[in-house]
Amino acid sequence: MKSNRIKEENIWSCDVDKAKSWVWRSLLHLRQLASRFIRVNVGNGHSISFWWDIWTPFGKLIDYFGPTGPRELSIPLEASIANACNLDGWLMRGARSQPAETLQIYLTTVPLPSLVTENDSYVWLVNDSALDKFSAKLTWEALRNRAPAQQWTSYVWFKGAIPRHSFNMWLVQLDRLPTRARLSSWGINTSTACCLCNTYVEDRDHLFLRCEWSADLWTICLRRMGYSCGGFYSWQTFSDWLSLHDSVAPRLLKYLVASATIYSIWSERNKRYHDNISSPPETIFKLLDRFIRDAILSKRNQRQSCGLMQHWLSRE
Repeated sequence: MKSNRIKEENIWSCDVDKAKSWVWRSLLHLRQLASRFIRVNVGNGHSISFWWDIWTPFGKLIDYFGPTGPRELSIPLEASIANACNLDGWLMRGARSQPAETLQIYLTTVPLPSLVTENDSYVWLVNDSALDKFSAKLTWEALRNRAPAQQWTSYVWFKGAIPRHSFNMWLVQLDRLPTRARLSSWGINTSTACCLCNTYVEDRDHLFLRCEWSADLWTICLRRMGYSCGGFYSWQTFSDWLSLHDSVAPRLLKYLVASATIYSIWSERNKRYHDNISSPPETIFKLLDRFIRDAILSKRNQRQSCGLMQHWLSRE
């Protein structure tokens, strides 16, 4: 990147309008965001830009002084820190403004780079803590806007979940799947009849909970876990049941079965909608049963795995 894109420039001074590559333009647009995290440890000053790198408490000096800064301090815009000093001190004009005076006072507190033999280094700073190596997780946590934790996160994003089941469950929880009712609301000319029963309007609550086909699958799954109820009438009822801690079935098994059932219902719906292929709930449960067994067997905690499998198979 240095030899092909930046060359003799500094990444902070590259003109985004002159970037020919879409990827390169996208990276340049992220500079302001990245400047929150990049700091430098000044060594001999040869590789750090005096104006563009963040090496003082005042941020980028070109922003601190404005475009007249190079003329005010008599330091060229492309100068490195090493170019701005010699063995006797800093090579800049006397202070003619408050920012210049503040900078010069600060420079009296740092070692003169021309007297240092160590190389410069860059630091990735997250929440005022320097990281030994880049962390995407910590950086994302610092960037993202946090919202209050939702009740449903515990049964959507849980340890031991099947990833594609969790993602599908998340979309259903937010009512974002393209059911026929939603397709119709978008102006698409299509029937709103449920693909599974071909009778009622296919919205989230009907498709996944109230439809006769779905209710039959839920009955099989719930009885397999030890529950006597036959199903759920609304998503709120279903959500409350998932959030309820009971002694009938282990919580992890409950979450696994619920997300696998929702996933299986949506898969069956899509097969009917796109391929005109239908299967009875009993056939789909065999596939669902395989999902659950594989998820349990993949757990590293053998003691917990045995307990979950024993409970799942006890009513086979």
